Amino acid sequence: MKWRDAKKRKQIEKKEIQPEVIYGEFRARAFAIVMDSFLLLAPITIITGFIFGYDALKDPELNQNAGNFQMFAYMVVTVAFWRVSRQTPGKKAFGIEIVDAKTLSDASLLQLVIRFTAYFLSMITLIGFFIPLFRKDRRALHDLISRTAVIEKR
Repeated sequence: MKWRDAKKRKQIEKKEIQPEVIYGEFRARAFAIVMDSFLLLAPITIITGFIFGYDALKDPELNQNAGNFQMFAYMVVTVAFWRVSRQTPGKKAFGIEIVDAKTLSDASLLQLVIRFTAYFLSMITLIGFFIPLFRKDRRALHDLISRTAVIEKR
């Protein structure tokens, strides 16, 4: 057998072994975001209220540190969930997880931080959240920026 033939055969075998990827549905992703805002952001807001006082939550101009602390804590908790288990509680409820778009393995910490930060760009433009409706791989703007994908859990 020639070297070229053996190499081609090996490449064909690799392609056959790869499992089919099922990307997370738009509806599941949307509900997961809403669920996470209650399950993660609500307790963080309560803790922020205890630390900085209720008035700081009522009037952000009174104490800007409260808002900064709240957003930083939300980022740390969310990225920690993504890093440890690939999913937040909301994503777990809908059976979806975040992976590296190219390798379908765990996303790096840098990718996850970029993804969280890019959420705000998706929020500002609003179109960023609706891009998955028009893409075959159902990746939103923040997924494209961070090179991640949301897939159904295997």
